[in-house]
Amino acid sequence: MRIHIALFFIFFFTSNLIAQSNRNLFDYDKEKEKLAVVVQSRNLDSVTIFEKVVLDGFDSKIPFYHYINKRKSKVNYAILLHGLGDSKESWVYPSEPYLEWSQNLTSIKDSLLTLGYSLIIPDAKFHGERNYELDFRPPESLPPILSRNEKDTKLFEILMTSTAKDLRIIMDYVQQFNKVKNQSFGVIGYSMGGNIAILLSNHDERVESVVACVPPINLPGKGIETFDWPDDLVQGQLDITPMKYAINQNTPILLLMGKRDYFTPVEDAERFYNNISINEKELKFFDSGHILPNEYKIDAIRWISLYNKF
Repeated sequence: MRIHIALFFIFFFTSNLIAQSNRNLFDYDKEKEKLAVVVQSRNLDSVTIFEKVVLDGFDSKIPFYHYINKRKSKVNYAILLHGLGDSKESWVYPSEPYLEWSQNLTSIKDSLLTLGYSLIIPDAKFHGERNYELDFRPPESLPPILSRNEKDTKLFEILMTSTAKDLRIIMDYVQQFNKVKNQSFGVIGYSMGGNIAILLSNHDERVESVVACVPPINLPGKGIETFDWPDDLVQGQLDITPMKYAINQNTPILLLMGKRDYFTPVEDAERFYNNISINEKELKFFDSGHILPNEYKIDAIRWISLYNKF
């Protein structure tokens, strides 16, 4: 009995230390007024309005697409997050040379609209229309496993934490826009977007469900301790690594993984999954690498529909 009590307190204090040590990384000034401008608006059909919004973010402007859906009386939202080096356009416009993958993302967007969901599709920091913030360099060069550069590694930390904070600010905007105090959100993220979705769900209770498609779940932290870098830089990479937060995952989560994904070996995905204590979780492997076959979109939509019901 004493052993069980001791283990409980160890788990309780460890969980709280993790939460406290990372709180300021994902927090923002909720009281500061955030200005938003709708720079483009058009009716896609009789029940769908498309808007491009530019909003004051955590440390720069956030451009995002806002699909306002009037098919249902209740307003339900999904946030779609792109991968490293891509942009919000990946969910909207198929493009070569990744035509098949882009069509998958486009069909997820179209299916969710048909089901009645309103959508938020943003550019992550340093991506898309925000690439000027990185002096137009490719953001996929920033992770430490590729850059081996302290300055770029710090920028990668900023990319992840600022994007998560920006998403929280966008959720504030949506709540004010709809005058809904307890607005909830489902989040679908591909690759880096999957990592951001997991981080966001651990720091904002408004996220009601997560679909993480091939997230590099143990990066950038895996192996970072072998780098001869300052402790705070190493810690910053650990703080944006989803594996660290598995024990605190309280949001229903679906992991869609590839058996041959270079970025996430099967054992890493299984370890993350096994460390999640809630029952509302699912891990599914496809016979693929980092680019999933078409069927994954069915699972993604199923999960959002299951936990973000009208």
